[in-house]
Amino acid sequence: MRSKNPSRPDRFSHRAWRGAAPPRSVLLIRLHALGDVAIVLPLAGSIAREWPGARIDMLTAPPADSIARLARAISNVYVYEVAPSRLARIVDAFTYGLAVRRMRYDAIIDIQSNYITRIIRWSSGVRSWSEFDRFSPLSAAERARRSLAACGVPRPAFDIPAKIREESLKEARMRLRAAGWDGSTRLAVFNPAGLWVTRNWPLENYVELYRLWSKREPLRVLMLGTDRIRESSRAIAQACGNDIINLAAQTSAGEAFALLRLADVIITEDSGLMHMAWSAGTPVVALFGSTNSAWSSPPGDRAVCLDSSDLPCGCCMEPRCAFGDVRCLARRAPGEVLGAALGLIERVHAHTQTAPG
Repeated sequence: MRSKNPSRPDRFSHRAWRGAAPPRSVLLIRLHALGDVAIVLPLAGSIAREWPGARIDMLTAPPADSIARLARAISNVYVYEVAPSRLARIVDAFTYGLAVRRMRYDAIIDIQSNYITRIIRWSSGVRSWSEFDRFSPLSAAERARRSLAACGVPRPAFDIPAKIREESLKEARMRLRAAGWDGSTRLAVFNPAGLWVTRNWPLENYVELYRLWSKREPLRVLMLGTDRIRESSRAIAQACGNDIINLAAQTSAGEAFALLRLADVIITEDSGLMHMAWSAGTPVVALFGSTNSAWSSPPGDRAVCLDSSDLPCGCCMEPRCAFGDVRCLARRAPGEVLGAALGLIERVHAHTQTAPG
């Protein structure tokens, strides 16, 4: 069924599972990007909880396959290599769809919802499916959750982080210990990875945040990310000294995902690493400048979003500041961010201590 009103947030094709028993097999599709794939992983755990016994597989694309493989709820990860031309992509999609048909999935949840994934779903002959609503004003996380609900998953929720395979966590612990972390000192990730200048908190603020924090308690700072933040990470590391573990541009996406799980908190700009940290269960303090927080902020109690929605110019989504001073981020003092981080850590820890089971 499809809503006739394109302004409604439930505008997507779906046919819910109607079987008396849960489906035996479910295929999740989310090809890219890293942050969007990360959002799906806690939902895979929700499917496993609501449909016990169902095999959950995932079709994704590099480099996101490396984080999907770490999620314990996902049995098999299949890699879709995106072809260079549209015609080749269409042919490949039909080929993948026929392969999916042979595997006889009971349900497909398409959280990408483009022409490639629709061809895969159409040619699979699956009896139950749902799509991601690409045009809703709701957040990406909420739209992903609704995709599960539309397929018939009874109570899809983000309340439990993605469970990461223990062997990957063990390797991450060994890597951090080799870099000088003792396993108990507070570990915070700093992530100056906003794509535009209007999404960048000043580097000197990260340095001041470290100085304020390290006066209160022993602190190690972990830097992760792609080659794009190599220079900014190096500048922070040089200013802060030996308490910085700088692994920027030195890990795969999967390795970074496991490392994030061991951190106490991440201080982050809008980026894929932010969503990966949230998916892994790491408390997130998100610094949003021009980003529309209604679309991108991590959901739930594990995140605090210091956004610009209170400003007349806020959430502008512009790569350059109309005033030339990125006031939406420059106003966030390191002391304010430190207070948000410490408060969030305490709140998440208290919730963990009192949670049943």
